[in-house]
Amino acid sequence: MDQKISYEYADGSANLYLLTETELRYVAVAVEESSSGTYSGGENKTVAISSAQFTALKKLLDHAIENSSIHIPNRIMMSGMISQVGSNRQCIIKPHCDELIELEKALKKVLQLN
Repeated sequence: MDQKISYEYADGSANLYLLTETELRYVAVAVEESSSGTYSGGENKTVAISSAQFTALKKLLDHAIENSSIHIPNRIMMSGMISQVGSNRQCIIKPHCDELIELEKALKKVLQLN
């Protein structure tokens, strides 16, 4: 059976992005789940994506996973965490690095957030 590729990305506020070959799902942090007790990630959202959109997002995620110079050992505020589902490929990327900024911008653009 052919395993489908999928990724999970948790942003610096712990909002979760779930990427599959056909959709991007955003799971927002609720106020009661936030570390401040006041932050809300907004509304959950799921959008269908094209193969070109999947390929572009996958390229950004894979680049961040492969670029060990931006990895940090522990999750801290504003860091991002990437996991390739069904594999041992996972990393935490440091806050404010170009890869994190570019990835989040691309995810939000596909979801049409902000």
